[in-house]
Amino acid sequence: MNSTVSGRKIRFALVGCGRISKNHFDSIKQHGDRAELVDVCDIDPLALAAAVQATGATGHATLTAMLNATTADCVIVTTPSGLHPRQTIEIARSGRHVLTEKPMATKWEDGLRMVRACEDAGVHLFVVKQNRRNATLQLLKQAVEKKRFGQIYMVTLNVFWQRPQQGYYDQAKWRGTWEMDGGAFMNQASHYVDLLNGWSAPSSRCMPIRPRWRATSKRKIPAC
Repeated sequence: MNSTVSGRKIRFALVGCGRISKNHFDSIKQHGDRAELVDVCDIDPLALAAAVQATGATGHATLTAMLNATTADCVIVTTPSGLHPRQTIEIARSGRHVLTEKPMATKWEDGLRMVRACEDAGVHLFVVKQNRRNATLQLLKQAVEKKRFGQIYMVTLNVFWQRPQQGYYDQAKWRGTWEMDGGAFMNQASHYVDLLNGWSAPSSRCMPIRPRWRATSKRKIPAC
């Protein structure tokens, strides 16, 4: 599906009407002159009903049912992270582009499967990394590109913020689990790994090293 959309709005569908879906609803609304949400999907009837009421999109109880009916050009994946690979592959095979929330997967092999499926289907795979557009980080990017800091040999990055137990982890049982969430490093800190890889360590000049990371948490995450 490589045809350019012209003469009409880009049509989106969304699977997973939970917490983060509202951000996508708002973004599509802000760009209403160029984009529209035509379908939404969730296995939770209450979440689905709320999304349909808020957006006016057509609701579906399963992803398969939505793909069979939708006219969307691109499907947004805002389900638990562990579901992203299977759903991305199904969407790609239906001939639609995929926009998935981060992390794209919780396992390296699953990420590769997603990329291969989209390449085989001739569709694009987009991963949400909104921190790239952060105003302060844009200034840092410009400074690095202008070589304001000279030759950079090492970068140390600390992530001091965390998600609260109440108001985040307690909202859904899948959060904080290895299989569906991937842990704080995979979930929240993946933004900063993305920045390190994109700005401070060009892949053609990377020296392989053994990474070390330390995570602190008051929560008990079950061992994998």
